[in-house]
Amino acid sequence: MKNLTLASSLFASLLVLPSCDVPLQDTYALASTLSLPEGVAYDNTTHTFFATAINGGQITRITPLGQEIVFHSEANQNLSFGGAHVDEERRRLWLCVVDVKTNPFPTSEVWAFNIESKKRTHRVSLPPVSFCNDLVTDDQGVVYATDSANPNIYKVDPKTQAFSVFLSSPQFAPVAPGAVGLNGIDVAPDGEHLLAVTTIPAGLYSIPLADPQSFVAVQTSGDAFAMPGDPRFPGPDGIEFHDEDLYVVYDGGVQKLAFSDGDYTQAAVATTTAVPTGLTSITIAEGEVYVIDSEVFRALYLFLPPELPFSILHVDAGLFPNQ
Repeated sequence: MKNLTLASSLFASLLVLPSCDVPLQDTYALASTLSLPEGVAYDNTTHTFFATAINGGQITRITPLGQEIVFHSEANQNLSFGGAHVDEERRRLWLCVVDVKTNPFPTSEVWAFNIESKKRTHRVSLPPVSFCNDLVTDDQGVVYATDSANPNIYKVDPKTQAFSVFLSSPQFAPVAPGAVGLNGIDVAPDGEHLLAVTTIPAGLYSIPLADPQSFVAVQTSGDAFAMPGDPRFPGPDGIEFHDEDLYVVYDGGVQKLAFSDGDYTQAAVATTTAVPTGLTSITIAEGEVYVIDSEVFRALYLFLPPELPFSILHVDAGLFPNQ
């Protein structure tokens, strides 16, 4: 029996740690019919995706072959896992964790897990009324997290496990209680700027890490940013840099922004709608763009049943017009 257990453990580890020679698929259909998998992140060391869940309290790992493995299961079913980010260097999976069911007002925390041991290493409580939506780390491992319920970007010190308000501005405020303000966030390729979006009203901001109060709204050309009036674009959600370009995800489309200045304040926009509706988040996997179809807008804002299956999808670079 002991040998059988060891063999089973070895087989499971092989599923989680495949060779990097295994090509990624264009589509990964997820098994759950209830999870609303809002966040997605990719680990280039183990060559696996992580998908979070608004419902069900689970974090799932998906291999290039499509096997799904439960990475973490939370006993408290009131907790929702949202934005996810892999700190490759420090082998941490960072998560936004929100309780929107226990109390009339949301409360949230920032968690981290060691990717190898699956043990939680960090747990940081944010202000009593807050909605952690997305997060990212800089090259020092410091975490920056957006709050959709307040006009705040938080800075989390992983050494002290304490947070501070990195930047607060009325420009980031949600338009009404329950509306989504700040949303996706990423560090620019220069390592010196944050880019963050607000969902309603749609906005994109360039924020110098050394002087956050000097942030500016990004000016765009080409396609209209957030495509005002198009129902497929209810507001920007997840964002991610790939090389020098920023990709912005909407419920029914993706925009690619090519910056023309070193401060990330001027960008040309190209748009594709050749994707399913239901998108929320984005990650870069083996040099390719992938998004997650979580059906969040349809389920939580239109009050319609999700169109299944939930899935992780490749977005081909050829879908975007030349800029």
